[in-house]
Amino acid sequence: NNQELLKVVEAQHDRPFFIGYGIHKPHDPFIAPKKYFEYYPEGSTQLANEPADRSKRVKMAIPNDHQFADFTDTERREFKRAYQAGVSFADAQVGKLMDLLDDLELWVSTIVIVMGDHGYHLGEHDWWNKVTVFEDGARAPMMIWVPDALGMGQPTDSLVEFIDLYPTLTDYAGLKAPHHLSGMSLRPILDDPLSSVKEAAYTQVTRGPNAMGRSVRTPRWRYTEWAHGKHGVELYDHLKDPGEYYNLGDNPEYTNVVSQMTELLGQGFLTK
Repeated sequence: NNQELLKVVEAQHDRPFFIGYGIHKPHDPFIAPKKYFEYYPEGSTQLANEPADRSKRVKMAIPNDHQFADFTDTERREFKRAYQAGVSFADAQVGKLMDLLDDLELWVSTIVIVMGDHGYHLGEHDWWNKVTVFEDGARAPMMIWVPDALGMGQPTDSLVEFIDLYPTLTDYAGLKAPHHLSGMSLRPILDDPLSSVKEAAYTQVTRGPNAMGRSVRTPRWRYTEWAHGKHGVELYDHLKDPGEYYNLGDNPEYTNVVSQMTELLGQGFLTK
């Protein structure tokens, strides 16, 4: 797979090209060459630190948390170590592409986006999987390189969504989209990491045909409703609780915040 990618880049590098390339790792099964496990010595992996006074979790947030209840700490460390090895293995494959872009001097003419398709829990909230709207499950890594963009090499805290990638690429390519786009071009952020293009980002996950979880994230808050609130609501203050352990959804002191976030949630999930 990776070798074929490098062959295509070498063959097409002197003409316009678009390549979408996916690496399966670190997806399970957690198999990687031995040397990548050696980066993480046995017993050295740190487990998630779950606060003892955390709020009682809304059932729909992770309905199957019992699946990992029998894990021993040794098994948890090996699980996480294997995941880390898979990440390092994937990183090495991306590195081969980066080296080729160096060799072919393509950085001056090529937009490069490196991203994950979702986050992953490694013991946080007693979960070892994906498919949640907690920050650990909803947030994904993303790095973008655009030649001549003024903000290259700088991090940003601005909210972005996957639906923003297509508008960004058409913007830089000078193309007009053939239809209305839900996302926004990220050009302002790529020139100035302190700027923003949207006030909120949205995530959703299903818990069966009648129990959709919908979540909205602003720079400070995450608000989630399960089945339009029938199965619970969640509100987390990221200034004080970045791990999302203290649910303020039913706290009367935050009634106004819940009201504002409910309205914002509705703007992102329009229904007939």
